[in-house]
Amino acid sequence: MDGKFWANVGLSTVVVGLLAFAVSKFNASSTGIAGVLLPEITVSESAEELLHSVALVNASVNVSKKDHMVDASFSIANTGTHDIKNVAILCTLFDAAGNEQGRNKWVVFDTVQSQNTGDFTFVDKKFISNSIVRSDCKIVDMQIASAPRIKAHSDDAAGHGNSNTEHAAPVHGSQH
Repeated sequence: MDGKFWANVGLSTVVVGLLAFAVSKFNASSTGIAGVLLPEITVSESAEELLHSVALVNASVNVSKKDHMVDASFSIANTGTHDIKNVAILCTLFDAAGNEQGRNKWVVFDTVQSQNTGDFTFVDKKFISNSIVRSDCKIVDMQIASAPRIKAHSDDAAGHGNSNTEHAAPVHGSQH
């Protein structure tokens, strides 16, 4: 038993002591280890600007008892002047005792038109506890839907261009 052995024993003792101290601090805090693993929910800056005109008017998350299929339904009301898209909804899930059982996020990629309400349903197999009885959902991100950058059709009725435009003949085959 030389000095290297005793140095390793001392270092191990310090590491175990720090680990025990950290665990006791986490358990003594009001949120416990869940507060560290599940941080506070924050809303993005782009969503904060739009939340005055976009609201989650209905949210429901149900988990099947036998196969863990998750059925999530959301209704999003857009009373603003802009169409919105890519609405991210984060739901905190609770059991019958009121204990938080985790969080899950759904993204509505469809566009919710201005002055309309959109209803969206997701059915997924997820590894979520089937003891979920309540969910608390909120919009955490969204974007303004911009107009398409390219046109799929030309402006003329026939779709063939102007009559004074010359068309090149199609090339068939290849040259070697």
